[in-house]
Amino acid sequence: MGYEMTISTTLSEGARALRAGVFLDEQGFSVEFDEIDDTCLHLELTDGGEVIAYCRAYADAQDADLWHIGRVVVAKAHRREHLGARIMQAMEHHLQGLGVTHTTVSAQCRVQAFYASLGYEPLGDIYMDEFCPHIRMDKSLR
Repeated sequence: MGYEMTISTTLSEGARALRAGVFLDEQGFSVEFDEIDDTCLHLELTDGGEVIAYCRAYADAQDADLWHIGRVVVAKAHRREHLGARIMQAMEHHLQGLGVTHTTVSAQCRVQAFYASLGYEPLGDIYMDEFCPHIRMDKSLR
């Protein structure tokens, strides 16, 4: 498998298409893109030029040591290949290189165990994002 991983400050058309396909079409969310896309880090995993996994990260507005990782998505044909874990770990490693000490995710409750397997711990109450229950989960990168 000829996977290539890149981190940039620009949301590519391939990543946009993957996110729209999964979050809008497959999962039924009505809002996917926001102003954060213009200012965050975008990590893409590609196979033969096709974006097959993606996540983004951005600094917390009140705490420069805390970064949010989100929009974690893997193309349907590539699920069960552990690519979600691979891109999360790659983003965490990149953030550690920037001096970041803590990360947080807004996890869909149905995949809470995935984030727990990566060392994230639930914090606070379950809340709704559109129709979908979520929970904040935090991790120390120290």
